[in-house]
Amino acid sequence: MEAGYGSAAHAAEHLRRLLQKALEQAFPGCETEKVPVGTSQTGGQWFFSSGLVFSCAAVKKISPAEAADRLSAFLPARDAVFDRIEKSGGYLNFAPSAQWYAACAAFLLRNASFSAWRITEEDFGFFAGASPAVKEVQKAFVRLCSVLRGCRAEGLLELSCPPEALSLLKSPQETALLFSLARLPDDTGPSLLPSLLEVSRAFHRFYDSLRVWSPDPHLTAARVSLCLACGGRMQKSLQQLGLLCVGTKQHFTVSAQKTKYF
Repeated sequence: MEAGYGSAAHAAEHLRRLLQKALEQAFPGCETEKVPVGTSQTGGQWFFSSGLVFSCAAVKKISPAEAADRLSAFLPARDAVFDRIEKSGGYLNFAPSAQWYAACAAFLLRNASFSAWRITEEDFGFFAGASPAVKEVQKAFVRLCSVLRGCRAEGLLELSCPPEALSLLKSPQETALLFSLARLPDDTGPSLLPSLLEVSRAFHRFYDSLRVWSPDPHLTAARVSLCLACGGRMQKSLQQLGLLCVGTKQHFTVSAQKTKYF
């Protein structure tokens, strides 16, 4: 697989290349400065989405529906990033594949660290004076830290988590949390707090529905890894926003055989 496979940035660039090729075949001479690729959510499911159809329809003076059909004819039905294409309101929506979600989990784990084991409500001043959005994010993070402390106390951090175990993260709640984490921007722009709020809500939906423990130890290990990835990304984002200060760090890495802590 290409470097970066499993990240939202890689997926967006991959789809731009596919759409650019389809554009050249379906509408020769129709050019665009940059093929638009974003994300959208429909019925609780996340998609990579493109509004390229609208510019093609405007240039060729045809309906968006016809433009979508013509573009789709030159796109693969599925590949390593998506497993189906849906047409909705003139947009082409690409549903991420199970293979991409597993790679997304691995990518998040490789690029996150968590050290906020002792964070409680007190560290956020019991949420006094925070805006509603900030308070909601802080409360979710405190809950997540508590969950991870419980996992550590119960020995769940010692479970073997081979890469193939991450492919077990396929419930709607698990994939929604993965996608919301993948969407988190790396900088402190205006979209960071809204994106972090979506992660917080996705974590609540995941934990309220599934918890962490499962009769399948590999699924349990994968969920622990998902919680660690979520903790690492939320911690980083809160620090970027100046809303969290963490002292001594305890990092984790992922090997081919087992999640290790040191």
